[in-house]
Amino acid sequence: MKPTLLILAAGLGSRFGGLKQLEEIGPNGEIIMDYSIHDALNAGFKEVILIVQELMIPFLTERYIAQKKLPVSFVIQENTIKINNAVYKNTKPWGTAHALWCARKKIDSNFLLINADDFYGQNSFALAYSHLSQNTTPCAVVFPVYKTLSQNGTVNRAEIQMENGMLINSSEREKIEFSDEGIFYPNENGQKTKLEKDALVSMNMWGFTTEIFNYLENDLSDFIVHWKTNQSLEYQLPNVVAAMTKKEIYQVKIIPTDETWIGITYQEDKEIAAKLLQKLHLDGTYKTVL
Repeated sequence: MKPTLLILAAGLGSRFGGLKQLEEIGPNGEIIMDYSIHDALNAGFKEVILIVQELMIPFLTERYIAQKKLPVSFVIQENTIKINNAVYKNTKPWGTAHALWCARKKIDSNFLLINADDFYGQNSFALAYSHLSQNTTPCAVVFPVYKTLSQNGTVNRAEIQMENGMLINSSEREKIEFSDEGIFYPNENGQKTKLEKDALVSMNMWGFTTEIFNYLENDLSDFIVHWKTNQSLEYQLPNVVAAMTKKEIYQVKIIPTDETWIGITYQEDKEIAAKLLQKLHLDGTYKTVL
């Protein structure tokens, strides 16, 4: 069965200052998600599911279904969770693992999960499709950290540790910045710690099997117990994958890609991203209009 593409598009874009997933950055008014959907369907993915805020649905329905007749459907990431007949409400959605849990009833095959506001490149989707269409195991398409930095501020990345090509752990590195001396982040004691430029990081391009939903059903209950005592907690996907790996529920194949990542963490990143996307149109990687 052909895999599905699942896109996390419900983010609030707090550092960016708005819904960056809907920013028109390409030379013909493309948003980054347009490229991901285009590249995934060309690679062979059968359908696209967007996890969104409800207010986005009219805009995206017109863009993808009415105009382009693409196999796109929607899941709303709510700020409520119902578990064991109890309802919990938060001021905002709980994070990326919660977003994935919201899509549990829509997916019946292997699937690739990505961020709406990250450009991953055509070969990244081809690599993911090749693995997910031929294997019954999950994967992670990863980038060298130097290709994922912003010139306009710090970024957070999950550094990948692997052995024999398989994930053994991922460690969140916060406030990573580039300087003339190299790439650094503060460790838990606030000390400046160097990160090698070729260190592999996850940009949330995960290939999953439906087995993850069985884990989430039980694990979300445990998360809510902790959340009730600290309501700033978020239910994040890298933590779930790391836990499943340590418990040997999942064996995740690491697939490095040589593609150039493009993203917009800050408003000032837009100009750089626009120039990179325009170059891809000019060199023929993409047609004038997708």
